[in-house]
Amino acid sequence: MNYFFLYQTLKAQFSSGAATHTPDGSAFGIYSHEFHSNTSVSYPIDSTSAFDIEYSDNNSNQDFTYPIFHPNKEKSDDCIILLHGLNERSWEKYLPWGYQLANYTGKTVILFPIAYHMNRSPKNWCDPRQMSSFVKERLSKSDHIQQLSVANVALSDRLTNHPELFLLSGYQAACDLLDLVNNIKAGKHAFVKADARVDFFAYSIGSFLSQIMFLAHGNDVLDKSKLFIFCGGSAFADWQGVSKFIMDSKAFDKLHSYYNNNEFTNCEVKRVIEETALGQSFVDMLSIENLRKRGNVYYSSLRDRMAAVALKNDKVAVADKIKNALKGVNVDEWNLNYSYSHIMPFPIASNKLVNQINEAFDKLMLRASLLFTT
Repeated sequence: MNYFFLYQTLKAQFSSGAATHTPDGSAFGIYSHEFHSNTSVSYPIDSTSAFDIEYSDNNSNQDFTYPIFHPNKEKSDDCIILLHGLNERSWEKYLPWGYQLANYTGKTVILFPIAYHMNRSPKNWCDPRQMSSFVKERLSKSDHIQQLSVANVALSDRLTNHPELFLLSGYQAACDLLDLVNNIKAGKHAFVKADARVDFFAYSIGSFLSQIMFLAHGNDVLDKSKLFIFCGGSAFADWQGVSKFIMDSKAFDKLHSYYNNNEFTNCEVKRVIEETALGQSFVDMLSIENLRKRGNVYYSSLRDRMAAVALKNDKVAVADKIKNALKGVNVDEWNLNYSYSHIMPFPIASNKLVNQINEAFDKLMLRASLLFTT
């Protein structure tokens, strides 16, 4: 199927807010499902910027909706949860991904937003006109920042002032996802049958989050789940996150200083790390050295339920670092025959590249679907 046509069609249908049909005309719905987060991270915070919204009266992070691709009239036997990248504010890029996974597997695909991302964050965080003044303000305080932009200033400011948010919002997202999995298994989901197997397609920072979840709960809540990783998989210390679309250099440096030097002064961070399996697995994923303290078999029990694709020219999630972290897991390294990036592995390109992009996208979806259907 033509990737550009699929992207444009699904984007238009999704923005209309109505249930839809696939471009080829067969019955296929895009739906929206409500979710309430039962987990909230509480800690003393002195407001330092307009982006400190934790205690606002209208916090969309707690009550939100998520989109679903449902390929059948009946409830699905199994489902796939798709996890996005860091600092994402729109589902548009992922609509063809979710559609094609549902199309190839026949499973319901849930596009779930990480805490304070997508529609779990204020709309103005992705408004260039409103964010431009914050860029100027941030530059006035430190003129040596690299890769600062209207797209990343909100996240950059939050992580610079409160690096603990990286762990705490990830912890909330992981708890939300585990609640979702348990609700699905208990037969409480409108589109998925009870006792369904819940698999994960994880991209970029979604891979990091899902790895932590599988290390912590791969033998209980997620004991039957499978995980496909795309453009991710390396330890935290090996991520290269400075990008106009992710975070600026000041935020990146602060984040790495805080976590690589174990500057865990926040009481809530200490509690999560010391008292929860998710927190301990987060520490394990901070570096290869920490992972290896679990022994050289940290992913061995999961190897039949995991697979990954890394891209050779990815500058954010470096292929060699991914393979080093995922030893024992089947990791394919691809070099696509067109200009791509971590942010846009399938660019909306001119007609002369359409065949190459169609081929690469289809190859990836088939590779993931093979894992999910065996």
